[in-house]
Amino acid sequence: MYNKTVGIYMPTHNRVELLKQAVNSVLAQSYQNFKLVIVDDGSSDDTYQYLSSLTDERISFLHHTSPQGACRSRNEAIAALETELVTGLDDDDKFLPHRLEDLLSAYSDNYAFICSGYYWNYGAHKKALFKNNQQISLSNAFDLNQCSNQILVKRERLLGEGGFDENIPALQDHDLWVRLISKYGPAFRIGKSSYIVNDDHSIERISSLKNKLRAIEIFEEKHGALMKVRNKENFLFYKKKVKGESFTFIDLLKSSRYGLFGLKLRFYFSGYFKGLSSARLNYLQTGDVSKSISQYLLNYLKSFKGIVFSALVFALIWYFLFANH
Repeated sequence: MYNKTVGIYMPTHNRVELLKQAVNSVLAQSYQNFKLVIVDDGSSDDTYQYLSSLTDERISFLHHTSPQGACRSRNEAIAALETELVTGLDDDDKFLPHRLEDLLSAYSDNYAFICSGYYWNYGAHKKALFKNNQQISLSNAFDLNQCSNQILVKRERLLGEGGFDENIPALQDHDLWVRLISKYGPAFRIGKSSYIVNDDHSIERISSLKNKLRAIEIFEEKHGALMKVRNKENFLFYKKKVKGESFTFIDLLKSSRYGLFGLKLRFYFSGYFKGLSSARLNYLQTGDVSKSISQYLLNYLKSFKGIVFSALVFALIWYFLFANH
């Protein structure tokens, strides 16, 4: 497969500085046989000027005079590419230098597509997600988007499925991956991370709550007939998580029989230790542990629950140290 030209589609809107980093991450690939099509989706910053200045013949761009949406932009870029294989990159994310090489080395037509683990960049720290090699079945895919937001796939398969659904306000990638697996069989994920997702909250990249909930409804309407009981139950959990609803211990016990136990356990504890969850997130974003974990513990110990908890811990320590002497 190493003689294949890989097509890369990238939508962009008003993020010219991040766009430059994304483009540079493509140019730095160990595998250099690629074509990159960027769609400037009605940007009002210096995006058009930057794209016009690029001289690499492997890079081309399309320009919208007004925003048309990321899905339409992706679909137009995919249609413009003439390569057999395509993959995507968001303008605020990055490829690691071995990204294309890793995907190509694992590619097989026997799988619907190939994907990989990735790094979630909180700011000060990055966390590797989905670190295991895994064949992803349709049921796996329904339970949780385990394929990340980018894949390597035959372009004709994307075109045959109509590309990204422009009528879904969120979950567009999850929806398309499910459609591909439903038609072409399981996908395969490389555990090695080769993609960095940026989690900068100053960037408008997170869908609104209303959009996410509407997208869940559409997703269930489109795929409900193929979803097993466990998939539907896991979607109920996902809706609770999106809404920030309470998730009791009984809910945890009932839901855990359908898998995703680690994710559900973290969500359960986050409801009772919101301060600790916020402190952890602050640490990942800023790297400042002194103002995060320590402040949380101080406030917690001052609370009634903290006093009771501390008393119990002290009693246990005293018991094990002195009770048997």
